Amino acid sequence: MPRSPRKSWDRAIRRLGLPEYNPHDLRHKWATVTLTSGVSIHELSRWLGHRSIKVTVDKYGHLTQDGRERCRQVVEAVVAPHMLTAGRVTSEPAADSTSGRPASRCSRRLPYHP
Repeated sequence: MPRSPRKSWDRAIRRLGLPEYNPHDLRHKWATVTLTSGVSIHELSRWLGHRSIKVTVDKYGHLTQDGRERCRQVVEAVVAPHMLTAGRVTSEPAADSTSGRPASRCSRRLPYHP
């Protein structure tokens, strides 16, 4: 019978034919999988028991880069229904003299990427 948890761990890993992971490797793997699957970094930080979210961001922050794309999609989904489109304009504004397109009601247009 093994005398330490680590020896039990190593024995179980060998019996299962798994790569030589240690418990801390699996902690990192779990954190990576949960974060890349959409768990918020704040929640992950709590689950990992980090004293500060800064510890979590420093270690795993690079994995949240796709957050920009998710953020863009969320903002677009919320804002798009409120943007002026050809089907939603109730009256035809005067045409812009430079482009021939209808003039915007706003002096500044927000970029829209469908």
